[in-house]
Amino acid sequence: MTGYALDVGLRYLRSKKRASISVISIIAISGVALGVAALLSVMSITSGFQREFRDKVLGVNAHVLVLKYGLNFDEYRDVIKRAEKIPEVAGAAPFIINEMMLAKGDRLSGVLVKGVDPVLMPKVLDLPGQLVQGSLTGLRLPGAAPPTRPENLEHQVTKDEDADLDAYLAKLAAADGGTHALAVAPEAAAADGGVAVAAVATATGADAGTRKSAERALPQVAVPTPEAMEAALAAQELAALPSDEAEAHLIDDTTPKIPEGADDEVLPGIVVGVTLAQDLEVKVGDRVKIISPLTGIDTTVVRAEAPIPKSRDFRVIGIFKAGFQEYDSKLAYVDLYEAQGFQDQGDTVVGVEMSLHDIDKASAVALRLERELGGGPFHTMDWKELNHNLFTALEVQKVMLSLVIATIIFVAAFNVVATLIMIVLEKRREIAILKAMGAKDSAILQIFMVQGAAIGLVGTGIGLVIGGVVCGYLNYFRFPLDPKVYLIDHLPIRTSPSEFVATLLISFGICVTATLIPSFWAARLLPADGIRPQ
Repeated sequence: MTGYALDVGLRYLRSKKRASISVISIIAISGVALGVAALLSVMSITSGFQREFRDKVLGVNAHVLVLKYGLNFDEYRDVIKRAEKIPEVAGAAPFIINEMMLAKGDRLSGVLVKGVDPVLMPKVLDLPGQLVQGSLTGLRLPGAAPPTRPENLEHQVTKDEDADLDAYLAKLAAADGGTHALAVAPEAAAADGGVAVAAVATATGADAGTRKSAERALPQVAVPTPEAMEAALAAQELAALPSDEAEAHLIDDTTPKIPEGADDEVLPGIVVGVTLAQDLEVKVGDRVKIISPLTGIDTTVVRAEAPIPKSRDFRVIGIFKAGFQEYDSKLAYVDLYEAQGFQDQGDTVVGVEMSLHDIDKASAVALRLERELGGGPFHTMDWKELNHNLFTALEVQKVMLSLVIATIIFVAAFNVVATLIMIVLEKRREIAILKAMGAKDSAILQIFMVQGAAIGLVGTGIGLVIGGVVCGYLNYFRFPLDPKVYLIDHLPIRTSPSEFVATLLISFGICVTATLIPSFWAARLLPADGIRPQ
């Protein structure tokens, strides 16, 4: 840039001959400032939502999860040992999570019950720091142990019986008192070369004779006719049913009453969210019931009978506040062993969760651990993948809002263009004189670009100050939000140097770009065109 371009450009900007030029310059600066302030505020708010949601989600969920296809994740202790050997891993713990129902009296709510290890969990989750009432003492009962897997047909078969079908069928026949339909006659099996032969009780003719003799031995029973039954009922004096009031009084008299403060039964502990506690009207020390209508289904063995819902009483030992509506209203923590009891799968878990020293390395740690586990049934997920839809939506929202608000700066840029065009029209004679004195087109271009850059720089600086004040105000007074709609209870603000730098670059770039058209026009002006109107 030539030495006089900066001085001449700034002199033209504060014209004293035409006050309208200075007024238009002030309007252009004000437009840029308002656009920058709005853009900075929006970027700070959207970044605040991203950070707030990330902190709330990671306070309840771990950074990396290890899952296994199927229901037999019983080698989780070995997975934990391997994970703890990785330097980036701060802690690892098993977990179980299932949809159940939580009840107190006549109040009922659907919840996600998460079984955790009270010893390992504090290294992974922020639950101890989220407690607003109570503590984690009593989450696991003294002497508690993981449940054993219920026996099924596979466990009842010994190695010898598994290799010899004849021996297994003979065992079943002996268990049924020798009358099993598939009992194998030893001599028939030996004669058939060891092939199992189903020995029917007798030959077909003998079996038919047996059935006929059984039919003859049936007792003769006199069956009354419908008319005889009605006459017998009419002759009897039936007692009247009790009224509703008498029935309710009878039930109240027979229901055992628990005196106040006498409910001192030792129960496993449960920690519930603050909103869930308000909905069910529970407090620390209350007894609640967990009902599991869907667990207890063993998919490894097909059973004809329907699964029976399971339920168990728990004692509320703590109330937590994660600050995220979905977790505060739908999540409850119990001991891992108690959650395993609802599963009927023995000492198995849903997965292993881990916390890292640096959450930005979650993807690399997840891939490394999956390779060490050999892949196969094991697969890993990092926190970004687990909450991909949420954070992608927040990122798209941030970009789109920033583009929309940036249009305010585009509108202000038209004021910059109009200002420079008016300056060019007023200074045509001065431009012609400069060119006649030997000024190059590039020098004229620089003079007017200095003016546009000055408007953009001053407007951006003022806008950053205004935006910073607005963000500080909103952050200090914590503008309230409806948690049922926005999932958090206040407007989050995150002001960081990155937001300021991004806003500065966007605004200054738009303003400088807007000066190119009038600057090129002024640079191509001929000296004769500037002097001729005079």
